Amino acid sequence: MQKEGLEKYLDAEGRIISWPNTNEGKDAVCTYLASLFETGKNYKEIEVTRIISEHHCFMNPTMLRRELISRKLLCRKPDCTAYWKEELE
Repeated sequence: MQKEGLEKYLDAEGRIISWPNTNEGKDAVCTYLASLFETGKNYKEIEVTRIISEHHCFMNPTMLRRELISRKLLCRKPDCTAYWKEELE
């Protein structure tokens, strides 16, 4: 789990304390969050929300989950019954 360059967004326990203003910062935070998921493992939405919630402090797991999907760091079925992280090329 790479935390380099994320110091201003993380607390001492590695939780995200604020959403960055820059695209570069957002990419870094989303990549950090994606690193918390195992490649190839299927997750239920409630599991994804739990993992995200355990690693941020501003109480918006839905926004963060959507960011991971929109940045293609996590994939999901159209009906949201399964989420997974694909192998990066």
